[in-house]
Order: sequence, then structure tokens, then C-alpha cells
Amino acid sequence: ASAIDELILSLRDAMGMSIVVVTHELESAFRIADRICVLDQGRILCVGTVKEVRSNTNERIQNLLNRRTETEILDPDEYLRRLTAVHD
Repeated sequence: ASAIDELILSLRDAMGMSIVVVTHELESAFRIADRICVLDQGRILCVGTVKEVRSNTNERIQNLLNRRTETEILDPDEYLRRLTAVHD
């Protein structure tokens, strides 16, 4: 995930692009985003800067933010396999 984050940041900086990223990888989102929209079951819970989202005191948002993320998986090959898996 780190290499993908770096690629996104490089494209943004080199080309002056705005990029929309949809992810469950919260640490990745916090690393690359200027603004974040937190969704839960299709509903917007909050929109703001990384600092604003992290400091939001809403219990539901804090529960979502404190979940274990895929970036905590120790084996990068397993992580890549999950990302590229084809689902029927």
C-alpha cells in the first residue's frame, strides 16, 4: 500500500492533479489526503481535513477510525493477493 500511496502522491505533485481515492485503508487515506469524507453504510458521517476527521468526537466515527486496518497485515504478499483477488 505504501508504494501505491507514493505513486498517487507523485502523480498529484508532478501533474498538479486532483485525485479521488476510495479506500478502507484509513492510514493510507490519512497519509495522502487533503480532505476526507467518512462514509458508513452509504451515508456521509463527516467531511474535513485529516486533523478534523481524526479529532471528531462522534462515537460512530471514532469506532470506524479505531478498527484494525489492512495495513496492519504483516505479510505484504498476502495483502497484495487480497487486493487482486477475483471474486465470483
